[in-house]
Amino acid sequence: MNNASFSFGGSIPERYDRYLGPYIFEPYAQDIAARIKLPVKQVLEVAAGTGRVTRHIAERIGKDAQLTATDINADMLALARQRVNAPHIEWITANAMELPFDDNYFDCVVCQFGYMFLNDRQKGFDEALRVLKPGGQFLFSTWDKVEHNITAYISRQIITTFFKDDPPEFYKVPFSMYDPAELEAHLVAAGFGNHTLQRVSLIGESESAMHIATGFVEGNPIITEIIKQAPSQLEQIKTMIAAQIHSQVSSDPVRSPLNAWVGEGYK
Repeated sequence: MNNASFSFGGSIPERYDRYLGPYIFEPYAQDIAARIKLPVKQVLEVAAGTGRVTRHIAERIGKDAQLTATDINADMLALARQRVNAPHIEWITANAMELPFDDNYFDCVVCQFGYMFLNDRQKGFDEALRVLKPGGQFLFSTWDKVEHNITAYISRQIITTFFKDDPPEFYKVPFSMYDPAELEAHLVAAGFGNHTLQRVSLIGESESAMHIATGFVEGNPIITEIIKQAPSQLEQIKTMIAAQIHSQVSSDPVRSPLNAWVGEGYK
């Protein structure tokens, strides 16, 4: 996570990883790590968060390769270090828009669901190209429209009803890079001549609708706004989200469709 205006501090990283991690991030973590072309010697992960993708990358590339995992959020990386323990991973607090690495250094750069949080998204793509070796591989993912990710859509609809006069800005951000034309433009502007975009549909699984509700409410910065404006309604909001998931999606355990864009480019 790389936008300083959205705080993922305190208890948010743990709840983000516990409740949303297995459900929406794990399927895509496995998918994007499997796309890494082998062999590689140096791999960079940008916006590593709590390390869910990091674990799969580390397994994919093997112990003879070096993985550098970065995120601007120290609290996220601290949790990642606890969860992913491998000698060939180096953890560095770094901004995706100003990577502290030499040109032409990495064989592969990976960023799962990170670029939507950047103040300047193009800089993120530019930096990925800069640090890649000639011929190096770039992999990234962004969410499709929130309407195509049903439980996130339910959560956003319910939460925003509690903020009719002042809707929280954060909820627009995670699902704001759904336009393939925008993604294509970023890749072209950065200089990725050989690139592809693929809409990837997977299934998310969670043991309960309340776990999903807790993740979408307490596992991201929206919780700060709720506590500030409607603290007494926190449990009511989660209960309403869980009820709607049961009504519109499934009973527990919940299985729901997820949709995202996965991009690949070469330097």
